[in-house]
Amino acid sequence: MTTYQQKITFAQMRASGVRDVLIYCRDHRCSHHIEVSADRWPDHVRLSDIEPDFVCTACGKRGADVRPTFSQAQAIADSTPQPLRPIFSAMLLRTSPRLHRALPSFTRRAPADRAGLGA
Repeated sequence: MTTYQQKITFAQMRASGVRDVLIYCRDHRCSHHIEVSADRWPDHVRLSDIEPDFVCTACGKRGADVRPTFSQAQAIADSTPQPLRPIFSAMLLRTSPRLHRALPSFTRRAPADRAGLGA
């Protein structure tokens, strides 16, 4: 079993002005990622604690790399109103609305699922 570096807690992340996280597929060949609000996780939880709970819906690989969206903290620090754009915004400009609805997303496994996987 591979162990990864322990990351900061959500409380530490929020203290730096960051409210969202970027979730990347653990498989570097997949490159699938998504930005989500971190409001669903309590302050005492570490980003590294939730990484094994994700399954990529694009490739099916278990595990993710969860990182704070530091661009939010920079925008707050600059005191310059900057709109936060969705990750796929550049891609959506070149695609149809039908494709936009079909973009893949991540799903989170229930903690009970981990017991059966030997994790």
